[in-house]
Amino acid sequence: MKTPLLIAAILSGLTLSGCKDEDTSGIALPNCPGTSFAKEAMVFNVVAICATSGVPDEKLAHAANVTAEWLDNDGDGIADEPRLIEALETSQPFLVMTKNAITDAVIESLMPALETRVGQDLFAGETNPSLGRRDASQEEIHHLIMNAGWKVAFPDLFNPEPGSRMFAEWEKAEAEGHYFYDDPTCNANCKSVEFFYLATAAYLGSDADLSSDEMRLKDRAALTAALPGTVALMENSAYNYPLDHWPTGNYAHSANISYSP
Repeated sequence: MKTPLLIAAILSGLTLSGCKDEDTSGIALPNCPGTSFAKEAMVFNVVAICATSGVPDEKLAHAANVTAEWLDNDGDGIADEPRLIEALETSQPFLVMTKNAITDAVIESLMPALETRVGQDLFAGETNPSLGRRDASQEEIHHLIMNAGWKVAFPDLFNPEPGSRMFAEWEKAEAEGHYFYDDPTCNANCKSVEFFYLATAAYLGSDADLSSDEMRLKDRAALTAALPGTVALMENSAYNYPLDHWPTGNYAHSANISYSP
């Protein structure tokens, strides 16, 4: 997991890189802040994916499809949870896609927007559409939707801070040895979001995301036995958390995604 953009900008150096082969000359786009981006995708009119010129079109399309799958996980062409969409409309999240690094120039251009919007970064080099390889787009987009959407729509449940159900489940998982993450750049809030992503991976069977020892519960049965509260948080019938399938970048309802220019 990479640190969210505003925190990265404040800490200056944890996720930034002066990558010299990254072309950040761009144009003004309808939903992307700054002028470092050459193209964008807009998913369900609530999540903007802003790509520099070095990002291949197929990688941008893949990230857009993964985003759509997280929002319309049952694949019927309609967003699964209307309150999540409303929260995302308020938060105006954007995913920054660059070739291999997010540069100082890009961060500087985004700073005004990061005062009011939620951002996350994703590199084209870690976006792997082919099955069998770990695809970072699934994780980074889930984090973006969690921080800009689920957290806002259901703060008592998904706020990554003490007092929420998700935070309590992370504390339980770590205390009982089911989950451990020692990245010094990731604080408790960050770890709770990371935990819930990997719990979702275990529930939906994403083996590629569970290859490390970070999450020790490797499938739905193990997760249910050890952390029934986590599973209950996912399966709560009061809302529609994505439990149909793990996103692969194959999304049939192209009308829910628009591209510019």
